[in-house]
Amino acid sequence: MLEKYIRNITFPVNKILFDHYSELGLDESEVIILIKLMEHHSDSRPLPDITQLTEGTTLSGRAINMIMEQLIGKSFIEISHDTAERGKAEILSVEPAYRKLAEFISSDKKGVKDEHQIQELFSFVENLYGRALSPSEFERMNSWLADSGYSVDMIKESVNLAYKNQITSLQYVERILNNLNRTPLEPQRERPPVRDWLKGEDLDD
Repeated sequence: MLEKYIRNITFPVNKILFDHYSELGLDESEVIILIKLMEHHSDSRPLPDITQLTEGTTLSGRAINMIMEQLIGKSFIEISHDTAERGKAEILSVEPAYRKLAEFISSDKKGVKDEHQIQELFSFVENLYGRALSPSEFERMNSWLADSGYSVDMIKESVNLAYKNQITSLQYVERILNNLNRTPLEPQRERPPVRDWLKGEDLDD
């Protein structure tokens, strides 16, 4: 009966922090102390006694003081001084930790969105060509995105432009990208035939 009761005891831990603390630049000791601080300090409150933080851990008071300094240095907590009638008090705030978690989620969502766009690009090219891309083609397209800095939309446009001229080689697509990057097309001028362009003729000729 007691075991069943213990199984149902839950401890509220921020799941983002628990799942991604290493990506946030924290180690296990730091995350344990931060969780303790967040549990008792959902807002700004007086700094807890060091003995409260050592309870249930194998850490010494000196080690916890060092961890607190590290958390301040990593901008997860803030300690300010408040002068009250009874004297000077140190106030702890864990708001920086919540801001960091919010920023992490925002950047993570952006990464997921970018990854989705890249997957859409690969699917777009495969559907257009009517076949699966080879490993070397995947590598070339990834290089365009990571090393050359071409956008997904620019690559799609170049692939589509080459395809309309019955060209399905990424080598030719790369030449289109290089020319688009080097010489923006002027809207007043008529675009030269793509086949002549891909043979090496300059856009300004």
